[in-house]
Amino acid sequence: MRSTFRSARDGTTTLSLISPNRGWSLERIDYDSGQLESIHRDISELIDEAGNARIVLRNVQLGLEGRGASIRRVKSESGALATSIVPTVAWLRRVASVVREYGEAVALYARDANALIDEVEAAHRAFQDADSALGAAESEQATTENGSDAAAARRATSNVDDAQSALSGAQTTLNDLWDQWERAYARWDDAYGAAIAALVNVDGRTLSASPLGASTLAAVDALANADSPDEVARVWDDLSEAQRDALRRTHPEFIGNLEGIPYLDRFVANRAVYDATVKAGPYGEPLDSQLESLKRELNSFDGQLLMFHPLEEPQATAAVMYGVRISDDDGNPIDPLEGITNVNVLVGGMFSSLGDLKAWGKSARDLDEFADAYGNGVRSATIAWYGYDSPNLATEHTMGSATEGSATLTQSLLGLDTAVSAAVTTSVIGHSYGSTTAFLAVGGAEGDLGVDRLVAVGSAGVPDGYHAGWTGDDPMDYSDIEVFASRAPGDIVARYGEHSSFGHGTDPETLPGAISFESDGGEVPALNGGTEYGLGTPGHAAHDGGNAPAWGWWEQDNGYLSRDSESFRNIANVVANGEPLR
Repeated sequence: MRSTFRSARDGTTTLSLISPNRGWSLERIDYDSGQLESIHRDISELIDEAGNARIVLRNVQLGLEGRGASIRRVKSESGALATSIVPTVAWLRRVASVVREYGEAVALYARDANALIDEVEAAHRAFQDADSALGAAESEQATTENGSDAAAARRATSNVDDAQSALSGAQTTLNDLWDQWERAYARWDDAYGAAIAALVNVDGRTLSASPLGASTLAAVDALANADSPDEVARVWDDLSEAQRDALRRTHPEFIGNLEGIPYLDRFVANRAVYDATVKAGPYGEPLDSQLESLKRELNSFDGQLLMFHPLEEPQATAAVMYGVRISDDDGNPIDPLEGITNVNVLVGGMFSSLGDLKAWGKSARDLDEFADAYGNGVRSATIAWYGYDSPNLATEHTMGSATEGSATLTQSLLGLDTAVSAAVTTSVIGHSYGSTTAFLAVGGAEGDLGVDRLVAVGSAGVPDGYHAGWTGDDPMDYSDIEVFASRAPGDIVARYGEHSSFGHGTDPETLPGAISFESDGGEVPALNGGTEYGLGTPGHAAHDGGNAPAWGWWEQDNGYLSRDSESFRNIANVVANGEPLR
């Protein structure tokens, strides 16, 4: 039986449990049956309204009285519009069916799995208690077996027998509960995968009508049901080139955001989705401006779109990678990660959004430039990651946004680990609340995400070492990860964020083994050799603004991630050489 707990004999226990047969974490499935029912009801009402509109349009087409070109045009356009409603209604019916079927499945199977969690945990504790009791009985037996008191020896032997029997019974009970939980969880997992696969094909572009037939539909199903980026990569590798081409052509929005798909395919797919999204606009602000900002980064600075959810609520999410190419000088496709030695991920904090991409994209490109110059044989690529709904002033003190964001960031990092070789060094750099999210993703992960270095600048505090309400029952684990941190002397916002928080009240500079670096100004290496003065960061800003809006709003180009700041040069040296400047 596999689990992350060690028996009570070595004095160490935790409550992070792994199922013995499937290797799944014992976790509660979050779902809202009422919300799913409401969505299904709203879609059904929309279908009814569309049906009524179609009837009205047909009546106009067939029954409008009068003559002349205007009447004919109205009748013709009404008929065309009534016809166009038909596929839309069919699409809505398929969506409603998917929502209904998943809602029914999740209400049944997720409920069953969740109901077993307390019983499994209680059975684990009973097993540990029985294991401890057996250890105590065996110790007692060892002290009496060579003694002169035969009765005491017999009692000790009997106690061992009883303890072994109790342990066996506890083991049987635990195994039975694990089997029940795994069956319930598997049924929910299958329902979830089926819903994802159904949504991928809900637009009616049935691949079964193509020569590829059911095999490509099976590929969609296998990819949607894969439980990890590694498994996605294996499924993708096993597909024929014809199957992969069919998926690239028909479902770029699916493969473009699926961790485990090769980065080249994701870049190309997401660019196609971006172009289609822009063509279908405008959408109003702020999305139109964000799409324009993305256009500049993709066209003028060779950014590659690694993740793209333009219509996600409450804000669009995306990730742009710099320092990579998808084709050679002759236009032939190439592996964008070939020759890359270091990959860095920038995570923004409070109020960060795609509207900031101009500044963060420049920081990403600057980081590649300086890391390459500071390191020996370094070739750096950097991702500007906007994968979560960043907090505002009202929510910054909680762990809500970090909990949501860390789940997405964890998957992004797992996907990155699948895409790059083991020799690539990965650094995650978080500013302000971005460090809260990054440290939760890495320190709270159940396994190795492939991250080598964590860097926090202007941190609003990282997750408490133990905070049951947000990070589970285990402490954060940063073992085998190099931690670096800096706060400017005048950064009052970061310190307020830490001390006013519920769940992220740890200064990253106090973590065991953490290395602090300077951000208040000093001599730094210049790109062309020699040294120059690195600017001090006057407040909390990543780029411009000091502690704006309270103080320093006039400050420019000296934030933690501005290329001429001492903080930024330290980060570049950490990325390139694993240590700050001396």
